[in-house]
Amino acid sequence: MPSPRTLLIGFLVLVAVGVGGAALAGCTTIRINETDVFLPKPSITPSTFQKEGVTLTEYYVDSDSVQLNAWHLERQNARGTVLFFGGNGFYLVQSRGYVEALTDLPLDVLMFDYRGYGKSSGAPAVQAFKKDALRMHTFAVDSLDIPSEELIVHGHSLGTFMASHTASQRAVSAVVLENPATNVEDWIDGLAPWFVRLFVNFDVAESLQGESNVDAVRALDLPLLILAGEEDQVTRPEMARDLFDESAAASKNLVIVDSMGHNHLYRDQKYRVAYEDLIDTVLASPTTPPIPAETADE
Repeated sequence: MPSPRTLLIGFLVLVAVGVGGAALAGCTTIRINETDVFLPKPSITPSTFQKEGVTLTEYYVDSDSVQLNAWHLERQNARGTVLFFGGNGFYLVQSRGYVEALTDLPLDVLMFDYRGYGKSSGAPAVQAFKKDALRMHTFAVDSLDIPSEELIVHGHSLGTFMASHTASQRAVSAVVLENPATNVEDWIDGLAPWFVRLFVNFDVAESLQGESNVDAVRALDLPLLILAGEEDQVTRPEMARDLFDESAAASKNLVIVDSMGHNHLYRDQKYRVAYEDLIDTVLASPTTPPIPAETADE
């Protein structure tokens, strides 16, 4: 059942394009409940973060005179590290869901706010984001001493373009694309219903036109995990299927999560199982310290 908010937007679109005159002949009532008014988003900060066995260290990373606010989460017995690129609405302080989900896996996590977001300075721009993505990879490898063969790049939505770009330019062990778009043009087409496109033309900025995950996955031969929600209305699951079909990876997995949309896929058990399978494929188990000779027979 669509939410009242979705119904209201759809109703207004019909009015705006002059369709649905017959429907306007009668009286239409859309009920707004109290739960439709509020959009609570639990926050998290370095000073309030608490999770047993996990530590959070905050950094400011220089990138072309911009300071990127980054968090490095480390847990006991981690088998590797995820360099995470969020969507266009991602902020560190609202990342509790990803922090909990990814650190429940045997992984450390490096995530950051895009320039112009949160405590990161600068202004958002596509090419700048791509430079920042590569800068964060360099920071992970050179400053945090994370071996590239233990580094997974993971992008959600907009962040999938940053993840695929990083994997095409730097050494990584695997790629995770969550709720991905094939390219910006397909993304825009998916957002606008067909009857709106009859009346409205979308002029995509030149800086966005060349962004394509299709081109990236065709060129990458790295273990690939693609995650999508069957009910996603922002980046529709058909795009995830297209990327899977176009991928050149010898090892690849597509997981479509039933009854889930564009956000919160990590709440589903399929998400965790798919991630664990990827970890087992690309990352070695933690090394067990040898037993001292004098105690080996005790």
